[in-house]
Amino acid sequence: MTPYPFADQINILVADDHPLFRQALSEALSQTDHKIQIQQVQSLADTLIAAEAGDTDLILLDLKMPDCVGLMGLIELRARHPEIAIAVVTANESSQTMRKVKSAGAVGYLIKSMELDSLVAALNSLLKGERYFSLEGVEDPQDIDDDIDAMKKLASLTPKQQHVLSLISRGLLNKQIAYELDIKETTVKTHVSEIFRKLNIFNRTQAAIYNQYLNVPE
Repeated sequence: MTPYPFADQINILVADDHPLFRQALSEALSQTDHKIQIQQVQSLADTLIAAEAGDTDLILLDLKMPDCVGLMGLIELRARHPEIAIAVVTANESSQTMRKVKSAGAVGYLIKSMELDSLVAALNSLLKGERYFSLEGVEDPQDIDDDIDAMKKLASLTPKQQHVLSLISRGLLNKQIAYELDIKETTVKTHVSEIFRKLNIFNRTQAAIYNQYLNVPE
């Protein structure tokens, strides 16, 4: 049984802010063995809007879009649309980032520098309902379990709470966060309390450590 069985036609959303790469990826998709329909978007906001339409089977997601910081976009998409398969297509060749992406529920991790033949083969695997991770190798099971646990907790945060978490990790006090977000300090305190509760933590140092899971190297 495939992990995400597709219908005869597969509706694919290519999400990347570089038009040339969107076109290159679309051309690679056209060389696969499957009947596909492609839609291109250039931001996380547009990706979320397109996903809401309800006819997307697979999202090919870049981690580095102007309104998408680290893994926040992937986590938000997985939380809102668990029925959609998501594969990350990125220039990031960090095996640690790949492990985080896998733990966040993605079905694939493709490197942008792949040769065309390898890229088409990887896409064919995804379109057959298989998983494909370019950097997959020997991984510590305990590290994977820890990542999965962290990602589940982070997925429970709202986008606003994720933003507050990122500001906490920068060392901002509640008053400074309120100024940054143009909200009341009492609202910030409520967000902080909810963040601590959902992540099962007790101080800002622990919050900063959790925020590291959302970050990926340049």
